[in-house]
Amino acid sequence: MVLRSSSAGGAGARRFPPDLDPSGMADPPSLQCRAMKPDQARRFLARRGNPGEAWVAHSFQVAKVADRLGRALLQQQPDLDLDLDRVYVQALLHDVGRSVAHSPLHGWTGFVLLRARGESDAGRGCLAHWLKGRNRREMVATSDLSQGFVDRVFQSWQPDRWTLTDSLVSVADSSVANTTIVPLAQRHADLYRRYGDSRWLRRAEELALEHSQEIGQHLGRPVDSLLAPLYGQNLSLWPDSQSSA
Repeated sequence: MVLRSSSAGGAGARRFPPDLDPSGMADPPSLQCRAMKPDQARRFLARRGNPGEAWVAHSFQVAKVADRLGRALLQQQPDLDLDLDRVYVQALLHDVGRSVAHSPLHGWTGFVLLRARGESDAGRGCLAHWLKGRNRREMVATSDLSQGFVDRVFQSWQPDRWTLTDSLVSVADSSVANTTIVPLAQRHADLYRRYGDSRWLRRAEELALEHSQEIGQHLGRPVDSLLAPLYGQNLSLWPDSQSSA
């Protein structure tokens, strides 16, 4: 998988709305960042996605996994700096950029979409599941994105340190193959099957495993042992109880 921006041009280049175009886009003025609540995130997703779309069901599954992990972490270590609402919201909206374009850059697109609403905190999950902990140098080396664009992305990555919430979003996304909750290895095997083997995907799997091990250290048990009861659970339609929230 190679990430391409629309600046490459040509007849086959994907066109983004002007405010979401990653090529040479000027950053908007700073907006006050609000803390979006889960019910607000579900309503926002309802406006952006259709119940029958796989990415919407995938998003609910990722939020379910992230929430389960977050609750288990706080039960084990109540003093952890972890906000369950933030975990859920960032996980639920991590793929919202797909409502604009099913592009390798949907993580950035989703972040910009939410930032324009003053919801950059909610949009952090969009960046976290895309960057996966890579630094600037690695992003440039493993994609054809320009240094300038990568710099702009990382200027938006605030705080600039990788957090436990970021790891939860990363692992949760790597635990859902399409709309089914699965072990990490199965999820990444599905990605190789769909997109082909690549340095980008290999690194994504390595980073997801690192994040899983980090969470497991806090839990005092492997992540697999906590998520195993969920493996195989599929969600093909929008959950009625959540779509109306």
